Amino acid sequence: MRNRVLILCWVGLLLSSFASWGQDQIPNLEQLQEESQDVDWSQATSHSVIIKAPLSEVWSYASNSSFAHDWSVFFDHISPLPGIEDGKVGSLRRCFRNANELGERWDEKTILVQPQRMRIITTFNLVGFRFARFAKKNYVFVRQLYRAIDENTTVLTFQTHYSRRSGLFTRWAVHRAQSDTKKIFAENLMNIKAAIEGMPRLYNWQSP
Repeated sequence: MRNRVLILCWVGLLLSSFASWGQDQIPNLEQLQEESQDVDWSQATSHSVIIKAPLSEVWSYASNSSFAHDWSVFFDHISPLPGIEDGKVGSLRRCFRNANELGERWDEKTILVQPQRMRIITTFNLVGFRFARFAKKNYVFVRQLYRAIDENTTVLTFQTHYSRRSGLFTRWAVHRAQSDTKKIFAENLMNIKAAIEGMPRLYNWQSP
């Protein structure tokens, strides 16, 4: 009986994943905003850094995609896509692994913004990655948290996780990449800290 229950649960998870592969597109903005409430952020991959700068300065710098070339160790650059202004709710941007924009990339949509407090982004449409054909219609959530310690000191946090509605493949991929993601978050945040504080970049972009 126990084995039968386990098999049924496993089949259910597989079916939920296959269903997500068959979608023509990711959910719309309103659906993503609703689903983001189902993310258990206490279980997220997360890293924080303390920056010696006012909250408004940290928010302004981290909200500008054009600065990503100066701090990202994974992507060469991030380009806002036509439409809604960069960093606003509903805006889209494309993250390129290489300067020539060939090879690995993915898209991001900003779904929630609380100015100088929080931004939630959905990462989707992976192209060129090893498992991209399986992940094409899957997506994960990324949250940026901003908190002032005092008028000249700010804590910036990056987090990522799936929602309780996510399929088996998304859950597996997030757990498999957890250690690498945490390392990238840590190095990106230290580069952001260095840039805002006027210090030399600490970690260089890492080639594929």
